[in-house]
Amino acid sequence: MLVTEPFEELVDRIEREAQEGFFHTGAQIVVTRSGTTVLDMAAGQTHLHAPYETSTLSALYCTAKPLVAVAVLRLIAEDELSLGDRLGDVIEGLETRWIADRTIEQVLGHTAGLHVVNTILARILPERSREGWVYASEPPAGWRFGSDSAYSEFGGWFLLGRVIEELTSQPFDSYVRSAVLDPYQVDAENLILRIGPEQYDRYSSRISATLDLTMDRPVPLLAEVGPETAAEWNPAFGAYGTMSAMAAFYEGLLGDLSGADRVLPAELVSNAITARLPISYDVTLDRDAGFGLGFMTPLSSHFFGDAPSARAFGHAGQGGTSFAMADPEHDLVLGVLFNAGLDADTALSFRRVNLVDAIYRSLGLI
Repeated sequence: MLVTEPFEELVDRIEREAQEGFFHTGAQIVVTRSGTTVLDMAAGQTHLHAPYETSTLSALYCTAKPLVAVAVLRLIAEDELSLGDRLGDVIEGLETRWIADRTIEQVLGHTAGLHVVNTILARILPERSREGWVYASEPPAGWRFGSDSAYSEFGGWFLLGRVIEELTSQPFDSYVRSAVLDPYQVDAENLILRIGPEQYDRYSSRISATLDLTMDRPVPLLAEVGPETAAEWNPAFGAYGTMSAMAAFYEGLLGDLSGADRVLPAELVSNAITARLPISYDVTLDRDAGFGLGFMTPLSSHFFGDAPSARAFGHAGQGGTSFAMADPEHDLVLGVLFNAGLDADTALSFRRVNLVDAIYRSLGLI
C-alpha cells in the first residue's frame, strides 16, 4: 500500500467503514497525479474474510466498458472502421434491419436504441442463446436514432465485441489486450477481460465477490467467483481487475490526449470524451445524463459531484460499486472500488459524491 500524507484521514475513514460493514467490507482506491501514484490502498475483507488487498480481483461490471470502446476507436484510428459504418456492414449474418442500420457512433454514444436489450435476461440466458435474442429485440417505439439517448448496458457492447472480432479475426479480449492495454502498460495479471477455463485456477484465489447490502443481511454474489461467469463472452461487463490497473488505463488515455499517440491520436481522444448531445433524460438510468463515445461525460450528470472539471470523463459500474475517471484539467486519475452494492441514493448521491469530493479536497483542488 501507498498512503501519502494528504490521504491519511481519508484512508482511516475507509478502514473504519470496512470494519463497521454498513457501506462496504472491502475497498480499493488508487489516485495518481501528474503520472505519480499518491494513493494506492486497500482495506477490509473479502467475502471469505481474507484481507482485501491491492491485488484482489473484482468484477468490474460497466466500469470496464471504456476498454472495449477504446479498442473500437483504435480500429477507427487504423482506418479499419469509421464512426459512420453500419453494424450490418461489419457483422456477418446480422439481418435485423433496425439494428443493422445503426452506426458505430450511435452505439458508442448510446443513441442506437439498444437499451431495449434487457440486461437481466442477458445474464439468465445461456451464452449460446444471447446473440439470437439480441437480434430478436424490437426497436424502441418513437425512437429518433442518433438524437435520442439511453444507456445500453448490454446490447450495444455485445455488438461492439462482435465488430472487433469480425475485423480482427481474433477474440475481442485478445485484441483489447494487444491493441490497448499492452501499449498503455496495464498489467495483464491485474486486468482480465475474460478468464478462460484454463486460466481459472490461476486467478480464482484472488477473486472477491461483491456483497449485496440492500437486504436484511449481506448476500455475496457468488456467481462472480465461479468459473462459468468468469469465462463468459461478455464485452459489456465481464472484466475482472484491480483499481491500479484501471488507473493505468486512464493514465494512458491522458497521455494520448496530450499527444503520446500510443493507442489513439489526441484528436480522437478529445472527440470521445466530449458529450455528443445536450444532457437529457435517460430512461435506463432514470436521470439526466450525458455521454461521449463510450465514456460518461460530463461527470456532473453521473453523480460524481461538482469537484471534477467539465472535461473530466470516466465510467462507473454496478450501481456505483466501482468507478474510474480522469480529469485532464488537474492531470488526475481516480480508481475506486467498494465490494458492496447499496441502494442507488446511498451509493451514488452520498458515497460516490462524498468520496470524490474528499479526494479533490485532500489534494487542495477545492
